Amino acid sequence: MKYYFPIHLDGGNRGCEAIAKGSAMLLGEPKENLIGRCRDIQLDTRLGVDQYVTLMPAVRGSYIVDRSLGFINKLLRTQQTMEWRQLYPYRHFLSLIQPGDIMLSTGGDMMCYDDNEVIYTNNYLHRHGVKTVLWGCSMGPDNLTQAKRDTLFRFSLVYARESLTYDFFQQLGLQKLCLCPDPAFILPAEKCPLPTCLQQGQRVVGLNISNYVMGGTALNSRFGKEVVALIEHILNTTNLHVLLVPHVTWNDGNINQDDREINCTLKEQFANSSRISCLNINQLNYCNIRYIISKCALFIGARTHAVISAYSMCVPTIALGYSIKSRGIAKDLQLDSQLVVDSKNFTPEALIDSFNYLTAHEKDIRKHLAAIMPAYKQSTYSIRQQLQSLNTSSL
Repeated sequence: MKYYFPIHLDGGNRGCEAIAKGSAMLLGEPKENLIGRCRDIQLDTRLGVDQYVTLMPAVRGSYIVDRSLGFINKLLRTQQTMEWRQLYPYRHFLSLIQPGDIMLSTGGDMMCYDDNEVIYTNNYLHRHGVKTVLWGCSMGPDNLTQAKRDTLFRFSLVYARESLTYDFFQQLGLQKLCLCPDPAFILPAEKCPLPTCLQQGQRVVGLNISNYVMGGTALNSRFGKEVVALIEHILNTTNLHVLLVPHVTWNDGNINQDDREINCTLKEQFANSSRISCLNINQLNYCNIRYIISKCALFIGARTHAVISAYSMCVPTIALGYSIKSRGIAKDLQLDSQLVVDSKNFTPEALIDSFNYLTAHEKDIRKHLAAIMPAYKQSTYSIRQQLQSLNTSSL
């Protein structure tokens, strides 16, 4: 039996790297039994993903076929044409999976967005008698569509990574359901050279920003102005150094998720300050970045797996959330609601208020995380029992 990861993508999103490595540790299987579809094998090899998972190159589809499928889908707008188009890039990888194997649909928050390949790959494998697991997921009522509802009941097991999602799925009537922390929590920090600000022993606040929370790559959005005001507040009222920590470098021309772009814009905005710098992550893997985050006094993060690194290293943290995942993880860690700021629905100066709360309670938060984290991380391994039960059950 082998485990297949069709939606691993690649470590251009260090969260994908974290899920792949953490999942391999949870499964405890040799990498020959863990097969991941990868769009950038060279990058993933540099990041060390290939030491955990056997990487198979994503077969690029024909440009003409892809455009034709897109045209047909727009013309007919049927569920079948949408499925054809979504499955086309995965067709070769899915054909390798046998009924005795298990597919793990990773991605964490993939079900928080529009109907996508999670639905269509699961439906395809279900029809072909393959057991499937929605792995370490988050999803809320606002994300539900009929296609998502239907496919949820086709998964052989749904592994929710926080209790708000778990409770929602229970309300839907899902029975093949379990609750465990995100697999990335169990990863260790890996030592690496520190940026200058940390080498000099300064108190540093790590800041991870994405275009999702900023509403684009400019600073003139409502939340963009909140972030600028926060940095000004930090520079004017504290002696903290601000370290900008990118976590995603994807920019394929169609979808730009490159955190480095918004970081450069912020750095330019504060060009006159010597107390703000950008972390170069080009040669750093997820566990290296976790090590650097562990040396920060405080952390503020938009990317879920950057925040998970901070939590796991017991760094007092504010999560800049835009979906159920941020609230759910913070709730399960028994953190005050002020430590999650909804970037889509917030009151003016909410971010500064949360930062002031963070600094005022820094020692207590760190102590609380240190007390709760060992048992919380250990509970992640209970997914092994769920998989053992799945192995002996029928589809």
